[in-house]
Amino acid sequence: MGSPDVVLYRDLYDHVGRPWLWYERRLLTDDALGALLGSPGHELHVARERGAVVGFFEFAEEEIAFFGLAPDYIGRRLGPWLLDRAVERGFARGAPVLTLNTNTLDHPRALETYRKAGFRIVRREAKDLQDPRVLWPDVYRWPPA
Repeated sequence: MGSPDVVLYRDLYDHVGRPWLWYERRLLTDDALGALLGSPGHELHVARERGAVVGFFEFAEEEIAFFGLAPDYIGRRLGPWLLDRAVERGFARGAPVLTLNTNTLDHPRALETYRKAGFRIVRREAKDLQDPRVLWPDVYRWPPA
């Protein structure tokens, strides 16, 4: 897929990432996000079923920068399938090694799924971050209004 529209991307990012408190891309201005989405080495792939978003994966060079399923598709064994597509695409892009980051806010089975796909833990770090539900209480109401 080519460089996505910023509005489309923000909707996709929110739809897939809201349950896991993804917020980093919310901090970017439209211009900064557009530049990131159009940068060399960036690539976005969206899986759909009859027009509905199943999930997406996003590359930034040799990193799977974001990977996730839409809430309605979690628990259907589509995560491993979509991750296999991401890994295939990453190596087809010429990456000798792929990286993928996760955190304790991701789905409880995320790390297990990544390990089954061949990823291994190479580093752990601790960070203190503000809870986005406190930063944006109107945005992070769940379920969304």
